[in-house]
Amino acid sequence: LLQDKILVAHNARFDYGFLKSEFKRCAIDYRATTLCTVKLSRALFSQHQRHSLDHIIERFNLSCPERHRALDDAEVLWDFFQCIPQHVAPEILWQQIKEQIKQPSLPSNLDPADLEGCEDVPGVYRFYNQLGHVIYIGKSVQLRSRILSHFNNDHRHSKELQISSEIHALDWTECAGDFSAQLLEAQEIKKYSPKHNVRLKKVTKLWSFTKHSDAKGYDTLKLQSSEGLNAEDLSQLYGLFRSQKQALASLEKLVSQHQLCHRLSGLEKKKSGACFAHQLKKCKGACCDKETAVIYNLRQDMALTPLKQKAWPWPSAILVYEQTPNMKQVHLINHWCWLGSADSEETLYELMENTNIEYYIDLDQYHLLCKFLLLPQGKIQIKSIQPN
Repeated sequence: LLQDKILVAHNARFDYGFLKSEFKRCAIDYRATTLCTVKLSRALFSQHQRHSLDHIIERFNLSCPERHRALDDAEVLWDFFQCIPQHVAPEILWQQIKEQIKQPSLPSNLDPADLEGCEDVPGVYRFYNQLGHVIYIGKSVQLRSRILSHFNNDHRHSKELQISSEIHALDWTECAGDFSAQLLEAQEIKKYSPKHNVRLKKVTKLWSFTKHSDAKGYDTLKLQSSEGLNAEDLSQLYGLFRSQKQALASLEKLVSQHQLCHRLSGLEKKKSGACFAHQLKKCKGACCDKETAVIYNLRQDMALTPLKQKAWPWPSAILVYEQTPNMKQVHLINHWCWLGSADSEETLYELMENTNIEYYIDLDQYHLLCKFLLLPQGKIQIKSIQPN
């Protein structure tokens, strides 16, 4: 009865989830193309802010004797479809319907059974080529939909077309939420270096500036690599750059904006005397004692503020909890380093006891942790571990 039929519902994903669950109890793998009338209403009548079924009934003067009863609500949707052509040109209506029900075409080398059991939950997915090498890693809070989006017939991006031609297998790991998925994605991209991933690739050396005082009390800047530095040193660094060139370009822009000294900033190799920028009236003269060390250092500190790394705000390591109705993950984090995760505190501690922990600076991980931990959205919980 339902074979090849389109499921139409108001907030179709909600109803579809219940139907799939009930069919699964009967050992039936029910899958259908869905058409959501909430999305359709928003697309066709974007001038209105609200698109609940009650608002649609009122807007089009529809009749529904008993709301929230299956047949009555379904008949309202039927009546809604009869009204649409009176307000929208048929070609626009069909275009929106086609956009919603557009079905991805799986690559010929990919076995449809590989997607069995994959649902719209948070997680990380991997694509493999014929030799079993990982060629792409991604993450999503809706795994199945994101994976299928790679295989749209139009292949708007050449990378998607290339991935489709190379993929022979896939797998995925479910996570407790977006935070856990992003951490795992960043870790695995650095581990496997997939050919089609551009972002989050492992960088062996980062560059930063450190401050040092000269004999006259002026703060100078020195560019150095992150080799030999660990995450506990972050608060002493200014900027984290992927290359020397990027670091120097950023510094040159900042120095010019604030009329700092090119020699004291390390942009000029002279050991003494006025810098060339001072001759061009682009430096206020700290290099030749025309500006006091106190004033210059203060101006430099203010200029460097955007490059200052975040100090670790907790007295020691923290546990971060993320949970869905079906899954829980606990992460151990210290000094902006993700040290591992497990499904319980006990398992996590056991894992850490048998692991050599290395506190190294990872730029992507640092930015990700700042984003989630400094401004938690309520989906994660943070617990500080009391130092011994």
